[in-house]
Amino acid sequence: MKRKAVVCVFLVSWGLLILGAPAVVAAQYLGETTWTLTITHDEHGPLDTPQNVTMKGSITRQGGAYYTVQTFVDQAPDGNPIGSGGGILVGDWLYLTMAHSQQHLNTDRETGVTHVELDKATLKGTFYQVARSFNTATAGETPIFTDHFWSGTITRTGPAINLNPNITGSMSMLLLEQ
Repeated sequence: MKRKAVVCVFLVSWGLLILGAPAVVAAQYLGETTWTLTITHDEHGPLDTPQNVTMKGSITRQGGAYYTVQTFVDQAPDGNPIGSGGGILVGDWLYLTMAHSQQHLNTDRETGVTHVELDKATLKGTFYQVARSFNTATAGETPIFTDHFWSGTITRTGPAINLNPNITGSMSMLLLEQ
């Protein structure tokens, strides 16, 4: 019986090879860069003095026009926020939705969501972020939550990342054992 299964799998694989089965391409890591986020607005309105934050991150192409991004702010004065998310390339723009979290050095814990629009050639664009903080010292009957909003510009300051690399697939065969 085992011999029949091996022969059957071989024949199916050979048939797919002859018929030209589609190439299989895995996710492709595109690289790491840095960005400067210039925060121009918060929940109170325009800032008198915009604030700059340097963020590191990497981009991976999942396939087609779909991407994932991981980011962090190294050397943040109040804990290191991390983020991850996904996006889609539409025309000349990479649209991202990212979740972030931060354990502040005090008793605050924060989570939020960020929308980013990046020009594919320059990886520069705009962002806005909404977040909610919880003060763990107030846990119990009267917890304190604080809502936040930030928006501004994002400018790539590190190495360029090509969002449309040449990808060449290779034929893969899957052998199943019974």
